[in-house]
Amino acid sequence: MTGCGVRVVTRDGVHAIVLAAFVCALLALPIRDAVAQSATNGKSLYKTWCQVCHSVDPSSAIAPFNQIMTAANNPAQITAAAIADPSQMGFINTALTPADLQDIAAYLATFVAAPAAINVVEFYSMARDHYFMSAATAEIADLDTGVHAGWLRTGATFKASLTSTTGTSPVCRFYIPPASGDSHFYSASPAECAQVQAAFPTFTHEAADVFHIGPPDIVSGACSAGTVPVYRVWNGRIDTNHRYTTSTAVRQQMTAAGWIAEGYGPAQVIMCAAP
Repeated sequence: MTGCGVRVVTRDGVHAIVLAAFVCALLALPIRDAVAQSATNGKSLYKTWCQVCHSVDPSSAIAPFNQIMTAANNPAQITAAAIADPSQMGFINTALTPADLQDIAAYLATFVAAPAAINVVEFYSMARDHYFMSAATAEIADLDTGVHAGWLRTGATFKASLTSTTGTSPVCRFYIPPASGDSHFYSASPAECAQVQAAFPTFTHEAADVFHIGPPDIVSGACSAGTVPVYRVWNGRIDTNHRYTTSTAVRQQMTAAGWIAEGYGPAQVIMCAAP
């Protein structure tokens, strides 16, 4: 953690999801390119190894067997379930390869209805040299119409969802008071959100879920198939400000200007957006 910059990405943190009869902890698995994932092969593997308990259509299975859907596009959940319940699922980590698990996860994703996507819109204040983003329709309208003077759209957006869907995480939002920046901070990591709240009691926790978006693998920084990386950079100044972008060119421009990249893995990814 670095002062008011809120550089609190934890490289050894674990995101935990506790579900009845299906306890999941996010563990790292090698991530293959989306093209290499095969839902067709995953279907065959699912029929052989999973269908007897989770039914032909896992999305309509009764609880707790429908919790397998939390592994859609998220093979780490399968590994976590096998570790949590070795008596019933311990065979998974010996009988199936990481590639097999990715294919099963890709097959499970075929049962997931695509959520309605929303735009997270970026604004810039020249007077403050600050960036801000919002997915809230009313807030965006206020910024567009000058209710909050001095903010203009940069033209940059990325996709998210207003509701929780398989493979996404809620994004918390904090207001950073004027003494530390008069700015906002966002994270798709519940662990990081909790850490910020504990470490910076003067920050206002405005919401736990301003939108929902995919989290990256906390070790590799890789995004799930079908999503694109979102990067976070910090200005490193007393007037703390963060910028969030899907553009590697923008990130390079910002870091060249002295901003500091924050995120997971070698590419320092902070979120994963729909394309």
